[in-house]
Amino acid sequence: MTEFDDLDSHVVREAASKSLVEHIFFQADKQISHEQGQALARIVIVSLISLFAMLHAAFDPHDGLSTAELTLGPAYALFSIVHYRWISTTPFAPHWRRYMVIVLDLAFTGYVTYAFGLGGLGFYPVFLWIVIGNGLRFGPRYLRLATLVGITSFGIATLLNGVLVAHPGVAIGLMLGLVLMPRLFLAMINRLADANQLLAHKKEEAEYQASHDVLTGLPNRAMLEDILHRAIAQAEREGTHLAVVFIDVDGFKSINDNFGHAAGDLLLKQVAHCLSGSIRGSDTVARLGGDEFIVLLESCGDAATVAAIVGQLFACVGRYYRIGHQETYVTWSCGVAVFPGDGRSASTLIKNADTAMYQAKAAGPNQYRLYDRAMSAEVAKQLELRESLRRGIDHAQFEVHYQPQVPLVDGRLRDVEALVRWRHPERGLLYPGEFIGTAEQTGLIVPIGYQVLEQALADARRWRDRGLGEIRVHVNISPHQLADAGFTDQLGALCGKYDWSPARLGLEITESMLIADMDSVGHVLARLRSQGFIISLDDFGTGFSSLAYLKSLPIDRLKIDRSFVRDIPEDAYDCTLVEATLMIGKQLGLGLIAEGVENNVQMDWLRERGCDQMQGFLFAPGLPVDELERVIGSPNDWPHA
Repeated sequence: MTEFDDLDSHVVREAASKSLVEHIFFQADKQISHEQGQALARIVIVSLISLFAMLHAAFDPHDGLSTAELTLGPAYALFSIVHYRWISTTPFAPHWRRYMVIVLDLAFTGYVTYAFGLGGLGFYPVFLWIVIGNGLRFGPRYLRLATLVGITSFGIATLLNGVLVAHPGVAIGLMLGLVLMPRLFLAMINRLADANQLLAHKKEEAEYQASHDVLTGLPNRAMLEDILHRAIAQAEREGTHLAVVFIDVDGFKSINDNFGHAAGDLLLKQVAHCLSGSIRGSDTVARLGGDEFIVLLESCGDAATVAAIVGQLFACVGRYYRIGHQETYVTWSCGVAVFPGDGRSASTLIKNADTAMYQAKAAGPNQYRLYDRAMSAEVAKQLELRESLRRGIDHAQFEVHYQPQVPLVDGRLRDVEALVRWRHPERGLLYPGEFIGTAEQTGLIVPIGYQVLEQALADARRWRDRGLGEIRVHVNISPHQLADAGFTDQLGALCGKYDWSPARLGLEITESMLIADMDSVGHVLARLRSQGFIISLDDFGTGFSSLAYLKSLPIDRLKIDRSFVRDIPEDAYDCTLVEATLMIGKQLGLGLIAEGVENNVQMDWLRERGCDQMQGFLFAPGLPVDELERVIGSPNDWPHA
């Protein structure tokens, strides 16, 4: 029916903006009001009743209706047409007009029910339609009026035509239906509306989660790419620029390891909040996952605008963040790609910004880099190097050379440092500077370090078996190795395999390793020291808190970095630093060794100040194992020893 097509409950409209009733029934022209729809439906229904009455009179003239009764229907249809014109010209609906229509509709329906006797009960659905329809359209007070008038009209009609007396159960049951059914119907509609609203809410929530990061509430990669596609299209139309800023938080893994994942999540939310507050209204901050963020800068007029906004973003780092009861210092690495010069698609811009970010990370904390095409070539080179490293590990292409650490007291070789070399099948012998950085970044340093340790112990065992003595071998240890929970057990297993005392194996660590995580490294070193391994602090003096390390960490030897030895005795500043280091080492009872000794002047200056062990090109470079075996036990071979 048209009337039901236009149903739209006042109650449901208040409960849900798009209710189930609207979705199912509200199909009529949006310009037709509820009153107009009601009038049109009345015209149709009254016309059908009039037609039915005429047919009834034609087929049963003895039991037919009077002329007055036959003309009542067309008259009421005419009234409905006039009413429709009235409400169309005066859309404002005073309460009395609606009340009047309700009373007239139910009175007419009651009269029709009375006129047809027992057959008039067939018009009972019209009563329900009028009561329920007015309640749904106009609200509870119209429902109450329609119910009261409907019961009265139906009761009088059945009383006058004798149905109430002849069939009281039927009549009374139908009157109760007029009271209960509209309310049950409304309750059902409201429940369906609530269910529809809940489904709509869940749909919105699912759509939100599909396009946003759950932790920070920022757009995720999928939503970012949609935004970036639209931004690129707009920039192409307007001839403007946009920038993609790729951000990676430095050292986030160590924050998770030290403080827990809950603290790491709290830190990410704080960084995300800071980023969101540092951009313009037209820009977008998104989280790709982990500790990676992207900031999309739209409508960038020139490079100065990009630089200014990136500068604002850097206010979020290089400072402390509180996570629970702790504070952690946060830095990041940042790469920038600009449309259209650095790419014309979303994926290309993100990839190039990522490439620039890795270049920034290689330069140190809190750095940013702008993308250029040379970076892509460098990235391709690095990827090839990573694959070559993996093949090198699988095919045992790494070998160990040894540099003597010469004691000037008697010149007898007792210590050597193990130095890794890569026998590349195409490029020949490669030194650590050409591959160690990539090995550290990829974690491949762990299997490489294990191979170096095993080879060094195997060589030392062979020297002992040949009667050349027990040479202490010192091996450089990576932060990745120390972070490995099974590292100490591996060391013990290797020493057992080659029947080698931990006291004859030295482990060299750098100050940069301690800066990354002093507490956890300290625990591992203490355990290794308790097992008898010798701990050397390499590159001493190049870090930030060397004296604090000497106080709190289990250090056996200090290695004075070659950068301080290189310019002595000409550089007074370096001389002062080296003398101070030698004095501190002696007072603390530590072994002292100077690296990078290249001439006799340096050697004599260091020996006069009490440095009794040195290594450098003056004595020997890193030697293959067979060459080292020829000089073991030959003290007269060392210059001025």
